[in-house]
Amino acid sequence: MKEVTIRCSGVPEHFNLPWKLAIEKGRFEASGIHIDWVDAASGTGAMCQDLRNGKTDMAILLTEGALRDIDNGNPSKICSFYVNSPLVWGVHAGSHSHLSNDFVQSQVRFAISRFTSGSHLMAYVYARQKGIALSEDQFDVVNDLDGARRSLNTHANLLFLWEKFTTKPLVDLGEFKRVDECPTPWPAFVVVARESLLQNHPELVKKVISIVQQEAGWLKEHPKATQMISERYGIEQSDAANWLSSVEWSANTHIDKEVLKGVFDTLHNMGLVSGTTSPESTVWREEHEIEVF
Repeated sequence: MKEVTIRCSGVPEHFNLPWKLAIEKGRFEASGIHIDWVDAASGTGAMCQDLRNGKTDMAILLTEGALRDIDNGNPSKICSFYVNSPLVWGVHAGSHSHLSNDFVQSQVRFAISRFTSGSHLMAYVYARQKGIALSEDQFDVVNDLDGARRSLNTHANLLFLWEKFTTKPLVDLGEFKRVDECPTPWPAFVVVARESLLQNHPELVKKVISIVQQEAGWLKEHPKATQMISERYGIEQSDAANWLSSVEWSANTHIDKEVLKGVFDTLHNMGLVSGTTSPESTVWREEHEIEVF
C-alpha cells in the first residue's frame, strides 16, 4: 500500500501533544499515513490561510476562527470537535501598564496575532462581555507571542488575549501581568480538513482522527503526563496538572449541532459572520461518525 502524506498544522502548545506522541510512536505510518506536521506559532488565522492556499490539508483550529473562515469561503469542513472543554484566555497587559479589567473603550487597543485569529475574535467576545463595542482600528497585529512580548512592554495601552497556561511563565517572570480571564463559551478546538482531502481520502481522515483521540485518552490517564507536559512546554508541574485535570479531548467525531449553532449565533450577533451560511454546511457529512472507545 502506498503511503499517503497528509500535511497537518496546529499551535505549538500542550493541547496538541497527542499529535506529537502519535507521530513519535509511528502510529500513522502503521496505517499507511505520513503526517507532515507543522507548528503554527501564528495561530488559527495563519492556518486558515494555509488551508485556503493548499499549504496544509488538516489543521487544529479554534472553533470560532474555523467557523468564521469557512463562512468566508475557506474550502474546508469541520470534521470533529478536538477539545470539548473551553479555552481559558488570559487577558494580559505589559508589566508596567496601567490597564486593568475595568478599562474603557478610549483607553485600550488589542494586540492580535492577525485579523480573523482567535486573539482577534476573542477580543470582540471579551469586550462585549464588558459592554464595549470595538472597532477595527483598535487592533495591532503582532503576529505571534514573541511579537506580543515586544509590543506589550512598549505600549502601555495594549491588551492581549492568549491561552493562560502558555503565557503563565511570562506572568510568573513579571513580563506580563494578567488582568483578567475570558473562557470561551464553547468547545475550544475543532479538526478541520480541506474538502479535497475529504473527497480523496475520507477513510484516512477518519483514521487520523481516531489515532489522535486514542493518544489523547492515553495521555489523560498516564501517571507521568504532567511531568511530560511540564518538560516539553516549559510549564510548572502544578500548572500542567491543573490544566490536564480541566482539559477534555473529544473521544468521538460526533458534533453537537446545537453547540455549533450557538457559536455561530454569537459570532453573527457581533457581525463576525455573514449569516448566509448555515452552521450545518460547515460540517463534514454525518455518516463519517465513528466511536473511538
